[in-house]
Amino acid sequence: MEQKAFTVQAIGHIENNEKSSFIQLLPKYTEALEGLEGFSHLKVIYWLDKMDQPEMREIFQVASPYKQAPDILGIFATRSPIRPNPLAVSTSGVIHLDKENGRIQLDYIDAENNSPLLDIKPYTPSEDRVETPLVPEWSAHWPKNVETSGDFDWENEFNF
Repeated sequence: MEQKAFTVQAIGHIENNEKSSFIQLLPKYTEALEGLEGFSHLKVIYWLDKMDQPEMREIFQVASPYKQAPDILGIFATRSPIRPNPLAVSTSGVIHLDKENGRIQLDYIDAENNSPLLDIKPYTPSEDRVETPLVPEWSAHWPKNVETSGDFDWENEFNF
């Protein structure tokens, strides 16, 4: 199969600072928010623009960032920003939806300030939740949901 190139365009950006996190859509996309009211969480797809360097796209294995994992992992077994295509997907809670101004306040997102926003999708348990997922033994002790993840001692899990 031949390798294809794709063109993506940012639909806005992510604002992230010590105080809060926001999605800010470009004005032409604000009408796309219609019907989003009532969803408690969103899947946010964004570009890791600070990691978008040709040499980073050619790294396929990394020293494990996790203390209890094997020493070397393929990047697809990590959530590393080093990727062939520097895409990120986060599930974030919605605090406030301002449809008129195309602005969504989030409870948290693991994104750099001003990361280009590519898409948002509503989180729906029927499509996005796996009731009993299997994970490798080295990560089996991690929290089972985002609600308890904030209280977990993540600093003891990483090699950095």
